[in-house]
Amino acid sequence: MKIKPNYRFYSLLVLLLFSVRYLPAQATRADYNYFMEEFQRLFNEKKSDEIYGQSSATYQSKISKEKFSLGMRKFVANVGMMQYFSFVDSTKNGYNYTIQFENSEQLFSVLLDNEKQVLRMNFKELPFFIENKNFKAESNNPLKDSIDLLVEKIVRPYIQKGAATGIMLAVIDGKRQRKYSYGAIAKTSKQLPDASKSIFEIGSVTKIFTSLLLAKEVVEDNMQLEDPISKYLPDSIPRLAWDGHPITLVQLSNHTAGFPRLPDNIFTTNAVPADPYSHYKVDSLFHFLKNYHVSSQTGVRFSYSNLGAGVLGVALERHSNKSFGQLVIDNICLPLGMKNTSLGDTDVVQGYDEKGRPTSYWHLGSLAGSGAIRSTLDDMIIFMKAQLGFKNKLTKAIHLTHQLTFADKDQTMALGWRVKKAGSKAIFHHSGGTGGFRSFVAFDDKSQKAIIILSNVALDVTAVGFSIFENYLDQSPIER
Repeated sequence: MKIKPNYRFYSLLVLLLFSVRYLPAQATRADYNYFMEEFQRLFNEKKSDEIYGQSSATYQSKISKEKFSLGMRKFVANVGMMQYFSFVDSTKNGYNYTIQFENSEQLFSVLLDNEKQVLRMNFKELPFFIENKNFKAESNNPLKDSIDLLVEKIVRPYIQKGAATGIMLAVIDGKRQRKYSYGAIAKTSKQLPDASKSIFEIGSVTKIFTSLLLAKEVVEDNMQLEDPISKYLPDSIPRLAWDGHPITLVQLSNHTAGFPRLPDNIFTTNAVPADPYSHYKVDSLFHFLKNYHVSSQTGVRFSYSNLGAGVLGVALERHSNKSFGQLVIDNICLPLGMKNTSLGDTDVVQGYDEKGRPTSYWHLGSLAGSGAIRSTLDDMIIFMKAQLGFKNKLTKAIHLTHQLTFADKDQTMALGWRVKKAGSKAIFHHSGGTGGFRSFVAFDDKSQKAIIILSNVALDVTAVGFSIFENYLDQSPIER
């Protein structure tokens, strides 16, 4: 999932950079410093309305109080508390300050008019650079043949990054597989990640599990893919439909329901940047859905949505009267023999953000179906072998998740799985991410090959995964 903040988006929403030219404001350096002190106080007290009240009529004509407040809530939820600011310089366009937030360092530009009111303000995230490691990270890669060398060539640059800590991967060929570990389970440890013991957050790879739960209900004739989602929601929520066409379960699975990526009301004063979804309970979700207006045709356009996957998870919970975590254990983990996969925190390795700083574990609240699962490499090997057709108790449901449900010129979807064409092959894949973890899984059932990558740092592994897997498809079968 990640769950990576788009600061350019927040800047546009929250702090609207105008192209109108103004005469230089007559405010002094002392006036700007006073404004910054007040801005810090109001920002940390989450009083966006009062910040908006300090803007000029010209500024307010460009953005409404409601849009400003929503954008500010999103921004605060991602950057955290404002810790301190420092003056940089002044230009004809105003004064520039660097601001250190809990989770980000930003350049803040502000222009005041003669009345000391805001004419313009804008945030821009400052770039950061972390030097690569000055030592060679440990690995158990034996470097004996072309597959070993392929993995080493592609993974080594990743693990040598200064922020990178540990990464594990498995390449599967039918009944055989190879497992590789690089780095360490923590920056304070020299222990390689362990395939059977080291538990990672898998983020949005969870969505494949959520869709498999749906598929299991469908093959058992308990639910239908075309069931309206409203069938599984409280009666107090109006029917979710566009022009008489309801949002369906399959549309939640393949991201064609038209839902936004996240619900607007997730960005509240209760949001904790270190664990940004944990506060979002089911009553908040239902409140959003009760006031949600379906504004475009459903089922015709791909638009990735953590909200949609979360709603699907809640629908499955309400249908079964079990928590999402229990559904995963009872319906997937136990039948497949995945003993170390759950939503729990026990034995999860330490995660790190893209700057190499320790992070908190993520808890997804009512959006658990979008990214709450934790697992080991060995458990994920079991899961991916099941995708390749190894006989198991979920064979029919797994086969259903591989059926294409949507396609346009940009995106092809099965049930939860994204599908990429590679010559004559179709690669089923998904990536995941949380505050301190990244994951990637892919398979091609025709060649009986699959790959799994788990990393405990928020540095994307999707490119690493595709690079290895697409080359691996052309390799000879695993021999050892």
